[in-house]
Amino acid sequence: MRNKREFKKHNYYWKVAEKYIKQKSKELENTDYYLDEKLAMKCIKFASLLKHTSGEFAGVNFQFQEWQLHSIIDIFATKYRIGRFKGMRLYQRVLFFMPKKNGKSEFAGLLHAIMFFIDPEKSKEQYSIATEAEQAKIIHKVFLTMIKQEPELYSMVKSTVKPPRITKDTEAFTDEFQSLTSSADTKDGLRPSFLTVDEGHAHTSKDLYQIMTDGLAGRNEPLEVHLSTAGYNKNGFFYRDIYQYARKVKQGIIKDDRFYAVLFEPDDEDLKDDNFWKKEKIWKKVNPNLGVSPTFSYMEGKIASAESSQESLIAFKTKHLNVWCDKADTWISTDKWKESLKYTIDEKDLIGKECYGGLDLSSTTDITALVYVFPKDNDEYDVLCRFWIPSDNMKERVRKDKVPYIDWRKDGYIAATDGNIIDYSFIEKQIKDDCEKFDVKEIAYDRWNSSSLVTNLQDDGVSQMIPFGQGFASMSTPTKQIETLVLQKKLNHGGNPVLTWMMSNVALKRDPADNYKIDKSKSSEKVDGAVALAMALGIKLISKKEEKKINPYLERGLRSL
Repeated sequence: MRNKREFKKHNYYWKVAEKYIKQKSKELENTDYYLDEKLAMKCIKFASLLKHTSGEFAGVNFQFQEWQLHSIIDIFATKYRIGRFKGMRLYQRVLFFMPKKNGKSEFAGLLHAIMFFIDPEKSKEQYSIATEAEQAKIIHKVFLTMIKQEPELYSMVKSTVKPPRITKDTEAFTDEFQSLTSSADTKDGLRPSFLTVDEGHAHTSKDLYQIMTDGLAGRNEPLEVHLSTAGYNKNGFFYRDIYQYARKVKQGIIKDDRFYAVLFEPDDEDLKDDNFWKKEKIWKKVNPNLGVSPTFSYMEGKIASAESSQESLIAFKTKHLNVWCDKADTWISTDKWKESLKYTIDEKDLIGKECYGGLDLSSTTDITALVYVFPKDNDEYDVLCRFWIPSDNMKERVRKDKVPYIDWRKDGYIAATDGNIIDYSFIEKQIKDDCEKFDVKEIAYDRWNSSSLVTNLQDDGVSQMIPFGQGFASMSTPTKQIETLVLQKKLNHGGNPVLTWMMSNVALKRDPADNYKIDKSKSSEKVDGAVALAMALGIKLISKKEEKKINPYLERGLRSL
């Protein structure tokens, strides 16, 4: 029989908080900031009287972890001492980054309750956004269940299920909390005062987040809080704009006093040990609630699965140890790909240089990729990429492919042709310009997906357009060559984010002789750039073999029969 858990009373947490408040106030002496001690204690006393909403803790006053107490005090009570913002809250953006099962949703509901009932701003608008409707409802349910357990608080609010909304009227003003899904439709005009972003790693589009953060600009003391676990999408806005930014703030690379980051993850030294995931000290380091949730028995069960399945191992590292991973079937790991980056590609440095191209023509509504490889000494290559997409389809592609096409277009990594189909004349002109700029020897294209574009280029004699098969015979050798060059750090791709994303999507198809090629049908997302790269290397390899062929008649002379 399991021993009954002992729960701490609320006054225990008051004493812990008082000690931290004194310590924090002392730390902030002689700085531009101070701790509003009265407000800090008010937040803690209020929060400690609220009750948990599920499991063995249901109905018990909130059982804080130390990091939760500290965070509430820091976020809500740290203020400007001087200047134009004197007396206002310091922190505007917050990241709580930790593995699953560590109470993120319960804590998010608690934060919303503090803001809803303690913050003095009138006409507050609080929102929680998530990718799916069911996920969005979780924090709403936690918040509502917490206040339902306090009759005095519950008597002050009204709640609806559709939409999931909680309101509180004070004189002529209405405060509200609402959970929203990732669709940005009809969300313009919102003026959030407090925003939580749930599981940012799973957000496929930045649209809703952008609308909500734009709305925060209308508030004097806006606050956005991200609560997330690691994931697989390193091209999403959360990884780039929130997680990576938070790490740089923690490391002192970026100075941003308004950003508050709590990161529970293995450090670089931990990850050098291939068996780090088996070690209990790592579990404890990254799971602040270990022993409560997740339990040790739960973690041990996950270890047993991870030892027998690569897919389970990747999931365990990602979801329970908070390590960003590639998916189990990734061909070339993102880390290995990045190690092959030596410098960014500047087209001016490539003018007049020999190169070979691979053109992966899409359907009229999809992405078209053109990749050039520029041979260097020691069998190294520089890679230059061009990508095109119809402009009218871009937003739909952002939603479907879960990557920032709009940002890539702005940064010059992808071009958009007018309309809802690819304008091949635009691509034709670019290839002609490239052939004048570079010494383009040959361009390989898929013989089964040619178009008038290829015919026009051939007729104009711009470059040798070479049909290139997509079967094992043609594609296996250059596919293996990509892998070899990356591992030898001889393929400088310039860090192009579109190609990096496409490489992470590649799934391979193999034959009985262990030939393999990129399989578009099985790849998780777009791989057009990877296919174009393989064709460019393939046509270069063929050209190299042709150069080595020697006319036997020139070497030995004619023989008479």
